[in-house]
Amino acid sequence: EGLQLLEEEPQNWPPRIRCSDACDPLSLESNHTLCLQRIRQALQHYRDLLGSDIFREQPQPQLESTMEQLLRLVQDGPGRPPRHLPAPPELWQRPLQRHLALKRLRSFSAHGPRLNHGAR
Repeated sequence: EGLQLLEEEPQNWPPRIRCSDACDPLSLESNHTLCLQRIRQALQHYRDLLGSDIFREQPQPQLESTMEQLLRLVQDGPGRPPRHLPAPPELWQRPLQRHLALKRLRSFSAHGPRLNHGAR
């Protein structure tokens, strides 16, 4: 019996690009809707995270601005407003949460150039 996580469950965040999102170069040439939807979810998640209490002591205004600009590029309609994410229960957890968030964002951003190339 395997445990299946739903996309809406917090333990499955941040959104991850999967094979089923059709972000491979061949799929992007014919239909990029699923891939852009996943990218939009991830950008919204990171924008919300950068504006959360986790980054209160070390704000990242340039990254927040970049997330907003990227979201405007991939929006196909009005985007959802930023969500307030719950802060970690303990202050000592925030540096670790910041580190993990920036590490995941860096990993996610590595896909951008590949996706851009495939969508041409």
